[in-house]
Amino acid sequence: MSKPGEGSAPFLYQLRPRLLPRARLEIDRLSQQPILLYPEGVMTLNETAAAILQLCNGEYTLAEILHELASRYEASPEQMQRDVYEYLCSLQDQHLVALLE
Repeated sequence: MSKPGEGSAPFLYQLRPRLLPRARLEIDRLSQQPILLYPEGVMTLNETAAAILQLCNGEYTLAEILHELASRYEASPEQMQRDVYEYLCSLQDQHLVALLE
């Protein structure tokens, strides 16, 4: 699959990322920081990662997620697309996120 910004097909922007049932967002009781829990462990999330995953409910397309994040962080969707897509792909490789058509 090609990456956004590298001759990518428009269908990539229609993908609907969704957390898989084995993963869930939580707030750590001690640190009050966002975390991603899954059977093999815990992933501490920064603010941006948490914002991305909060939108990964299968309802929003990648394009809609990019536009929402761009408005939150005062950036263009084009500036964010590669990092967001690569992050989601890395979570997909760990079987934590599905990129649905």
